Amino acid sequence: MDFPVIKHYGQDDGQGSVVPGTGYGSMETPDGLYVSNSTSFSNPSNLRIYYKHFNQRGDPLIPIREDGILGPVLQFVNTDLSTAEWVGSVLLLVPRYYPTPTVSFIDPLFIDCPLYGQPTEIGGFKESVFIRYDIRIPLHYDHEKTIIYCINSSQTKYNFNIPSQTTQWRWNFWSCNGWSLNVTDKAKSELGGNDVVWEDLLEKHKKVPFHVQIGGGDQLYCDLLWKDPVWDTFYSAKEKAAKKSFPFSDDMAAFANEFFFVHYVVNFFYTSKFTQAIATIPVSFIIDDHDIFDGWGSYPDYLHNSNVFQCLKTIAFKNFLLFQLQTNHELSRNHGYFGHEGYSWLKYFGPKISILGADTRFERNLEYVISEKTYDEIFNRLRQLPASVKHLHVITGVPIIYPRLTVVENTLSLMSKYSVTKFSIFQKDGALATISNQFGEPELLDDLNDHWTADIHKKERANFVIRLQEVSRIQRIRVSFVAGDVHCAGAGRFATDVGKMLPENDYRFMPQIISSAVMNVPPPNAVIRMAHYSAKKYMLDSYTNEEMYTMFEKDVNGKNPPNNNKKLLGRRNFSSFVEDTVSGSILVHIHCQNEANKGTVAYPLTIVPLNMQSNYI
Repeated sequence: MDFPVIKHYGQDDGQGSVVPGTGYGSMETPDGLYVSNSTSFSNPSNLRIYYKHFNQRGDPLIPIREDGILGPVLQFVNTDLSTAEWVGSVLLLVPRYYPTPTVSFIDPLFIDCPLYGQPTEIGGFKESVFIRYDIRIPLHYDHEKTIIYCINSSQTKYNFNIPSQTTQWRWNFWSCNGWSLNVTDKAKSELGGNDVVWEDLLEKHKKVPFHVQIGGGDQLYCDLLWKDPVWDTFYSAKEKAAKKSFPFSDDMAAFANEFFFVHYVVNFFYTSKFTQAIATIPVSFIIDDHDIFDGWGSYPDYLHNSNVFQCLKTIAFKNFLLFQLQTNHELSRNHGYFGHEGYSWLKYFGPKISILGADTRFERNLEYVISEKTYDEIFNRLRQLPASVKHLHVITGVPIIYPRLTVVENTLSLMSKYSVTKFSIFQKDGALATISNQFGEPELLDDLNDHWTADIHKKERANFVIRLQEVSRIQRIRVSFVAGDVHCAGAGRFATDVGKMLPENDYRFMPQIISSAVMNVPPPNAVIRMAHYSAKKYMLDSYTNEEMYTMFEKDVNGKNPPNNNKKLLGRRNFSSFVEDTVSGSILVHIHCQNEANKGTVAYPLTIVPLNMQSNYI
């Protein structure tokens, strides 16, 4: 990863101090504690039944801790710049009968004075209760710290790392943490299964710890929802008006509530390396379509605004808030989430870096991705960023910069030559066909409409970028985009089209990092080839051009990439970001999985800060 080594309090510094364990080594059983993708968890008739996973008292039938608690999930909430404190929270899922657990945190500088998380019950389902624990930890002036925490004074301990007030921040980004419905066991095996990229991420974290991990959407795949016969009567309604008004029955509601809850339990608490990662690297999540179901927000009105779809949205977001954002609708504004509707967030990674996590799904429809009222709230907050902020990363599910869909639409006739007639050029995996065809809709159209570069979203996209240019110009902040969704790696940029302006002097220069998927399958080479063919230079407006970088001169095996496609690489991946405190740049690496299914190869990119002089072009 090429991280500079920083001295830590509480970690092995070569003088005999010991790094505490992650809390997972002693929990694995000979039979395999983590049972991701086992038959019992893949069958929807089992997924929907709470009591196949919990007893009548709410104890998990497969405990991951000696006390029957599920979790923890560790969340980075923010940096309080006014008090120099790290602000976070921990989520536990606890049997309802169980006394409220305690969560204690040991600061290595105050080892005899533990801090205690403040518990708040935020929701529940049947005999299970969600408890959020809020915690604030002082940041040392110039040394990082390893914080140890435990539940109920248990022997099982966890640890995480926080930066100091003056040292660099390090974080990672990933997306698409699951498998699409059509991915075969053979395809999963050929890629090495669930954990190849996660193992590499955790190995890098072990050597030089990350302070935050950003899940860029599709933290789990909920498309299995549609495989249950409870929906057969909805499918059988042939007329659009009948589908739109079709009642959301009590059976549908019972199934959906149980499905989402148990599906989250399985995916968050029983998936080996991911379960370990979310307990030891603080998370910040945004939502994308598969956290609801594939293509959400890009369906025609009679489906999008149907009773069935809207009720499913409510249930999906309720569980997203509880499991991923550690909040509920009533408390969400107190917990820092905002928007006219939806749950965007703005966080500080120290005094110089701010991250905007945009909710691009709650308000989304075929008319807009984000409502004007939410845009206004976003930019009101951005205008109030302190003068110390030099970088703003905008996190979206789908990339802002990506090959234009209109070109692809004009070349769809070529797809049959490459045996990809069941894929759209931007369809990651074919799962959309499984869903769309059940509704009688063309499988291609929804996937095309899901992209910012689709005709229906181009004007909104341009307005969003131009408003961000004003933030950059007036406040002298380098704006960058980070996204996933498309199951391949790549990068691009906006830039001023007039003259030859250096990026450090160009407020219109905005790079885009594309990092996807951490688990799911890459697209076929033919799909990458078609996207690569479309990756030309375009004009956003009269002053701004956009293009993809030629980033992959060599594949991970040292050979030329397939079909010499050097702008997008179809390998599973994650990305890392390191603040260079000397130059002010952000050092980015996209870590792509090796062919041998062990480790990754890093592709570097540097995001330079914006100089203080103005560009008035």
